Amino acid sequence: MLKIFFNRIKSWLPALYGLAGSFVITAGWNWYHVKYRPHLRFVLISLATWIIIYLLFVTGKKLFLYVVRKMERHPFWYTEFANSIDKLFLTVSLLFLVFFSRNELLSLVYSIVILALLFFVADRQMSRHHGASDWRIINRGLFAIILFLFTLNGILQYFGFRFYILDAQSKIYNVIVFRAWSMTMLWLIGFALGALVYMGTKKWWRYLGILIWVVAQAFVMFVWVVNAGVLYFAGLYFSPVVLQHAGESSGVVWNWLTYILLAAYLASFIAMIFVIKYVLRAHNTASKKYWKFYHYLVILIGCLVIGATSSVKSAPEFVIARSFYNHFFAKEVRIDLPPYVFGKLERFGLRYNTDKFAVAYKEKVYKESKPLLPEKFKNKKPNIILVYLESFSSRFVDVYNNNRFKDLTPGLDAFANDKNTTVFWKLYNGSTPTITGIISQLCSFLPPTGHEELEKEKKIKKVYLECLPKILKNNGYQYTGYITAVAKNFANKDTLFASMGTDEVFGTAELAKVIKGEPLAWGYSDHQMFPVMMDILEQKPEPFLMMLSTVDSHLPFDIAKDIVQFRNSKSNALNAYHTTDDAFRIFWEEFKTSKFYDNTIVIAVADHAVFPAGVTKDIFPEDAGKVNFYDENAFMMYIPDSKLPKKVDMYMSGIDMAPSVLHLLGINAPNSFEGHSIFDDRNKYPNLLGMHEFGLYINQIDAQGKRTIDYNIPSEIQCEESDYNSATSSPLTLCEYLDFYKWKRQMFEQGRFWKE
Repeated sequence: MLKIFFNRIKSWLPALYGLAGSFVITAGWNWYHVKYRPHLRFVLISLATWIIIYLLFVTGKKLFLYVVRKMERHPFWYTEFANSIDKLFLTVSLLFLVFFSRNELLSLVYSIVILALLFFVADRQMSRHHGASDWRIINRGLFAIILFLFTLNGILQYFGFRFYILDAQSKIYNVIVFRAWSMTMLWLIGFALGALVYMGTKKWWRYLGILIWVVAQAFVMFVWVVNAGVLYFAGLYFSPVVLQHAGESSGVVWNWLTYILLAAYLASFIAMIFVIKYVLRAHNTASKKYWKFYHYLVILIGCLVIGATSSVKSAPEFVIARSFYNHFFAKEVRIDLPPYVFGKLERFGLRYNTDKFAVAYKEKVYKESKPLLPEKFKNKKPNIILVYLESFSSRFVDVYNNNRFKDLTPGLDAFANDKNTTVFWKLYNGSTPTITGIISQLCSFLPPTGHEELEKEKKIKKVYLECLPKILKNNGYQYTGYITAVAKNFANKDTLFASMGTDEVFGTAELAKVIKGEPLAWGYSDHQMFPVMMDILEQKPEPFLMMLSTVDSHLPFDIAKDIVQFRNSKSNALNAYHTTDDAFRIFWEEFKTSKFYDNTIVIAVADHAVFPAGVTKDIFPEDAGKVNFYDENAFMMYIPDSKLPKKVDMYMSGIDMAPSVLHLLGINAPNSFEGHSIFDDRNKYPNLLGMHEFGLYINQIDAQGKRTIDYNIPSEIQCEESDYNSATSSPLTLCEYLDFYKWKRQMFEQGRFWKE
């Protein structure tokens, strides 16, 4: 009885393999491509997909059996091999489990393991064929070249993914696996075509196809050597611009990485020659008929894979090729700013030298001046705590608005009233929202980037700018950290802050290890984060830079569960700002009794202005509907035994933050800053610019001495000839600023704001 039962189960195995393979493909594909909610919809779509894939598999299997019988092939194909098709299908389906992985490197390793398993299973099945020797030789030959190509392309694609900062598809999990498969199949198709030529004749030019393939492979591998060096040091792909300025980089071309890359190139080239020799030897040993069958199958499957993944066009090889093609065939739109626009920009404190590759490079931050810090900091730099107050326009702070909302911000008032605190007036944000606002401050750079690129597309992962944390680390600071309420990879904060020189980034997952209880806001609330920051600082070496971004005053203002109501206000905005201030008040009171009070600078500054939706009629009836994304920001600085005045009143921008802090500390480092020190020559430039896809902002004094403001979203600016004025003394127009925005984006993509 048991024997009958097991025999029946055994007879069902092929069908079970097919069902299991279809299920695995369905699970991986739908988990990756279909929204999980509502759950019923996901289940129904998955069930339908499972049925369709299984029916396609069964149909394909029947078609295969029909063809081999019709062509009167060896019985092996419709007996033993037919019985193993289901098992091979299940093995192939295991590749789709990579869709569940969120680790790029692990996905590559897994794909290689499944690839090896697939060829092992196929080899075992082919061993039963009457011509097993030929089939196994071919199978192993193909395995050798596919394994070599996929491993090589996987490593190259991972390197590109790891270091390229402008990858539009970096948000796609396992994009490097898709690119590696696509490039592998592309090279495999080329090899199959060359091999068909090799088998098609006995004449001398039979080697031509393979030779062209080898030369092309060697050339692309060498381009990757150059590209890898450029990627590592600049975060960009090799391009004509890099080639044009290679002479200026002669001092850094030969370094430790160069030798590693050349050694890797040589090793890869030797490995490729051995693989090609092995495969060609297999061509001479095994049946040409079988080889042709495999090559035609490779071409068919390769085309299907390339079409299904659609990843070739985003692979580094094609991005590089496209950049050279566009450059030399005049397809690329090049932005050249006329000299008069550069002349106008100088009135905003912006100076660029286009004759140099690093267009904004400067030797110093400020002119020589007297020390700005008290004598006790002469030999030991002070610690710095930099608090980014979310969306804190000065209109919400009592000290700036004459107590319009009396006691809305008593914590910041107490901070401002300390005898050692300076309050800065007329600071406007250089960009928005949070991440670009912070980049503009820490890197003194107006970012020609978009919200979608950072937060949704996750396109920009790093900057190679010289930023405040990195410069401090190079000048004696022992530790730099950043705390955010949300997941640290939101808007690529983890990689962006790391590229700016930050040692640690604490997000939701990291804070969960030290904060008891659930997050009370969009992530952890301000009342939860401030105490943790103080605990963290107790364990860090000095001097340090610690940065924290508050969150409770983030639109829509009603997400914190530990909200502190402002009087009996029904305004979500006022309650939110009051809550952040209350958390800051508690921090400030603890700070004053801590060991840091006498050796630590505390800076409280808005990350950017309040969004227009926050200026509502109930609290700002005169301004509602009239504001944009740029506004006067809160900015205060406490310095132990400060020598600064209590009030600094001049027009300044967020891009002035980094040079001002460095000037304060007496660090006069080389830089590519666009801002100026508030304590140096900022007062010479009363005109301001704001830059982001949310809007281009111009705040300037016209010829009559009147301050005017121009603002518009870049995509909505329509320009005509009358919108330009070549007189350098005339005001900068939005159309001229738009051209500057585009030019700057081009310079950014070419890495010309990086350090040479």
